[in-house]
Amino acid sequence: MLSLFAAALPLQASGSAATPFNPRVLPLGETPPLHEVLLHLDDRRVVFVGETHDRYDHHLVQLETLKFLHQRHPDIAVGVEWFQYPFQQHLDDYIAGEISEAEMLERTGYFERWRFDYRLYRPIVEYARANRIPVIALNAPVELTRKVGELGIANLPDELKTQLPSSYDRSDLGYERRLRNFFSQHPNQGRSFDNFIDVMLTWDETMAERAALHLQAHPGRRMVIFTGSGHIVHRAGIPDRLERRVGTRGATLLVGLDHATAPNAADYAVLSDPVELPPPGLLGAFLEATDDGVQVIDLADDSAIGKAGVTRHAVLLAIDEQAVESFAAVKLALLDRAPGDKVKVKYRHKKWFGKSGDDTVEVTLQGEKPRGHP
Repeated sequence: MLSLFAAALPLQASGSAATPFNPRVLPLGETPPLHEVLLHLDDRRVVFVGETHDRYDHHLVQLETLKFLHQRHPDIAVGVEWFQYPFQQHLDDYIAGEISEAEMLERTGYFERWRFDYRLYRPIVEYARANRIPVIALNAPVELTRKVGELGIANLPDELKTQLPSSYDRSDLGYERRLRNFFSQHPNQGRSFDNFIDVMLTWDETMAERAALHLQAHPGRRMVIFTGSGHIVHRAGIPDRLERRVGTRGATLLVGLDHATAPNAADYAVLSDPVELPPPGLLGAFLEATDDGVQVIDLADDSAIGKAGVTRHAVLLAIDEQAVESFAAVKLALLDRAPGDKVKVKYRHKKWFGKSGDDTVEVTLQGEKPRGHP
């Protein structure tokens, strides 16, 4: 069961030079529940809720925040890091009920561009669709950020420079210091710190700009913004950059205490019990979308689909009579399946003398996920 509490973080660190080690304490018996804190944010047009991407309880906190604020302020939008802004139209079409979930995920490139288990985010997106709440793709396209990482902003090709946010603020020395510390703790594999900070700035400025454009186009609308905690901690990622553009000072909530021990890390820390998603049921195959369909490129050790007789280069046609014409359709067909579940897989493969034929086999899904396998 999920328990939600919110505790205000002190604006300044306690202690003095005489007592350099003086950690702060949250009096848990006095912490207000999440809804009470959200009531205090009625005057905030924007509320940021940070996340650790693979923590399901963090996304449940985000969902509860969205539900509560939506009930009080029906004209609200959700800005998310999980989708990249060139694909906004497909999100709009999905929220409007014009395309299916599989079509939306395929057209936005979700499984290739974000890759985290969609079950983590699905309840939020489903709630938004059920209530016709706009979901705004905030993130920069990976083609842009990858090139920024390789070349830096100054050396980008002209066609990519047109995709950059309209302005950058490099004046926050604390932001740069924290990024430099993070960079120094990880093998850089020949990467340049200057290019690294260009990437981080491009992410943060882009997400702030996309949110600002939506708010400017809808003057009476509120927004909740769901991103990784690193993009809102100390307000130095998206919040201050959004405020610079529209004059709106949003409230910041960090879920968990990973960042909250630092002074001024956020307005509130939200404490939640860990909640785990059930393990997914897996085919045990490397899949790739081709012109012919979704093809089995390779098989995992002890592959479930391999045990059933499916070999490399086979093309998947259907799972439990549900057509799977795209990688997203395969993922969705298995989304609610558990290890040990049985599914019928229809596939096409080469038979004698190079002729193709279709067969159907029963596959008992496997559990533990080999890295990189669907």
